[in-house]
Amino acid sequence: MGRTHGMSRRRALGVGLASAAVVPTLLSAGGHAWAASSRAPRQAPPGEPPMDVVWTTDFTNGWDGWEDTPWNDQPQGEVERPTVVASPLGQGQSGRFHLDGGQQRNESQPEAAQSIGEGDVLVVRFTDYLEEGFPVDTDDWQIVLQFKNDGEGSPPCEIKIGHGVYALDGNSGAWSHDIGPAITGEPVDIAVRIIFSADPAVAAMDAWHNGTQTLTGAKPEGAGTLYEGLGSYLKTGLYRDSAISEAGTRYLDSLTIGTPA
Repeated sequence: MGRTHGMSRRRALGVGLASAAVVPTLLSAGGHAWAASSRAPRQAPPGEPPMDVVWTTDFTNGWDGWEDTPWNDQPQGEVERPTVVASPLGQGQSGRFHLDGGQQRNESQPEAAQSIGEGDVLVVRFTDYLEEGFPVDTDDWQIVLQFKNDGEGSPPCEIKIGHGVYALDGNSGAWSHDIGPAITGEPVDIAVRIIFSADPAVAAMDAWHNGTQTLTGAKPEGAGTLYEGLGSYLKTGLYRDSAISEAGTRYLDSLTIGTPA
């Protein structure tokens, strides 16, 4: 099933983010309890932003709570769909996203954060493990999480790996702010708190890298974190320039989406 753009589909899911005030109502209407898990998720490092959790996974229940999207069905050769495997951290499971050199897309969509609009404030936290050989130093674009706008075009806001760092950027790279080092062979905790607005004077971003705040009130210079008149939705995995010749494997150990507590 591909992505459905109609608002009725989003509202029926009951987990699209609106304002913080109405999120509990939407969750109740949807009848989902994605926060339930038989494995305690990795604890957030001290100093990361408190949040009211809307949706979370540590992959104990596989792909439950994710949309069935064909993002890797691209004219790029055979691309293995994302899989759930034993976590490289030694406990539980992780989502595995892999691309060979020259391949471009291997992504999934959670059923939350699929209707992000003007004025919404979102907190997203994830734990990554990048396999040895992952091209962290690439000069080409390589996205691991994006707040993709409805319709075509480059996202207004995304998290990339390149030049040895995780970075928040957007609007076709017109602005960029480093979050912290991209490291292979060990877990990395990333958290962001974003005010979504098409007005760059309103939009703002905070970020944490392994529990240390590295961005405070960063602004998307010359553009907002949304495009005017368009909503956005969250995707994660690997999406990159086909010019990247190295294979890359990313393990997503956990992902939590919420609103500021």
